[in-house]
Amino acid sequence: MNESYSIKSAGINQSQYVSRLYSMQPIGCGLPHVESLISYVSRLATAHCVPTGLLVTKEIAPLIKPNYSLVSKSHPGSLGVIFSDSTSALNGYGDWAFGAVNAVEKLTCRTDIFQLTLLNWRKTISNWKLLKQQRAWCPLCFKESLDDSKILYEPLNWSLEVLKICPTHKTPLANICPHCEKENKPLSWYSKSGFCSKCREWLGIDAYTRKLPNLKFEAVEDEEQLHCIKCVSDLFSMPPESFSDKVKVSIASHLDRFVEGKARGKVSYLAQALAIDISAVQKWRKGQSTPTLASMISICYKLQIDFPTLFEPACSEAIDKICELDKNHKEPSEKSISYRPNRRNVQKRRLVISVLETALLENPPPSINDIVATLKYRTSSALYYYAPETCKRLIQRHKVFLKEHLKEQQVKSIREILERALDEYPPRSLQNVASESGIYPQKLRAYEKSLCKQVSYNYSKFIKQRRVDQEEILFEEMKQIAQSLYSKGIRPTQKRVALHLSSPCLVLRHGIREKLEQFLQENEWF
Repeated sequence: MNESYSIKSAGINQSQYVSRLYSMQPIGCGLPHVESLISYVSRLATAHCVPTGLLVTKEIAPLIKPNYSLVSKSHPGSLGVIFSDSTSALNGYGDWAFGAVNAVEKLTCRTDIFQLTLLNWRKTISNWKLLKQQRAWCPLCFKESLDDSKILYEPLNWSLEVLKICPTHKTPLANICPHCEKENKPLSWYSKSGFCSKCREWLGIDAYTRKLPNLKFEAVEDEEQLHCIKCVSDLFSMPPESFSDKVKVSIASHLDRFVEGKARGKVSYLAQALAIDISAVQKWRKGQSTPTLASMISICYKLQIDFPTLFEPACSEAIDKICELDKNHKEPSEKSISYRPNRRNVQKRRLVISVLETALLENPPPSINDIVATLKYRTSSALYYYAPETCKRLIQRHKVFLKEHLKEQQVKSIREILERALDEYPPRSLQNVASESGIYPQKLRAYEKSLCKQVSYNYSKFIKQRRVDQEEILFEEMKQIAQSLYSKGIRPTQKRVALHLSSPCLVLRHGIREKLEQFLQENEWF
């Protein structure tokens, strides 16, 4: 009975007796410094003495979707193909994370792998700018773990976009290797905690002090950053039942009470305090959308409340606290926060509408930020306030323009790459051209199919001609060897000739073998 309980509490699946991979225990489950899924996978790979990428492509990816085994070739570039260059998503709460958790749990017979991702947050926190697109780490943590003979791992909170400093040492997180001076992707072929995935060198603080003696990792004393650390720590410590779809209502109640209490009904004051567009604040206040994690932390900082409190409906005590804060602050002036229909506001409204409508007719269309700079406004709040629909149309038109412009630039760049490849000698394969340019062959064919065919044809023609030339040179060498053997009184045979070749294996080619046999028969040596 005690043994059964210990197995269950250790997060091991009792219905599965043998795991395909080592059933290693994740680090820090249920704690603010819980290990990330990518870190756990890299530790699994190290334990099995294989590169992380090989473990992912051969074991994990085929379980996420069976057809991934068709593209899961064992080479460093395959991870980007499998995960669409979004490997950071494995630590999040989307389909990639869900599939990876199921796969790793099946391979390790564990039931606690989901705690290494943000799957608990999927109903609560927006995915927008949630995770870093590049790997980040604390050199001091790596060095201390190594000195104390602890396991090297990377906490999940390091991957959050909002977290810029280490929660333990209060020093900025690093994202550049001191040896190769390159960034790392969250998951790479040679990912390993404490080491660069590019050059595979050590990333501890001693490596930085050796390579960059003038670089200092000093503790940050910024109040907002320290508040961010506390909020993130509270977030990871909250029980799973706290993350429900009712969080929108709770946040809306806090914002509404703040507006009605301290801001005296003026949403613009709250928008200015949070440095957010008033339209976004209105949606949060009405419970129509969920703020990003960065916005949630900013709300807690401005409203002077703890992060767990934000997930609970505002109570009377919270209202009293907000109103009490009002006594120690100067009231916002009516002029700065109110959009009353006076003459000045009417003129401003006409100006904004006129500029936006003119911008809709321009080609290329300007962005909202361009118009803000032209009008010398601090933010775009006034534009959205006076002409929200026109702003949406302009944004959509600007997006379409950027997409078309980007496509034109890509087509032009691809055409130049392929035309240069056609002028080269010896010609290169399409795969080689694609690899050097950093563009997938499928994309090259999609934009310039005819040029790709020409590149492939030139390379194929070159390879065939080179093979013919090699066979002629080889045949001449074989004739000389056969004549030399005959002059020494040794009967030339295919086997004896092959032993004297510079590359004996080439005699196995079908065409070469036939030519040699014919030559020996003509000279009656066969």
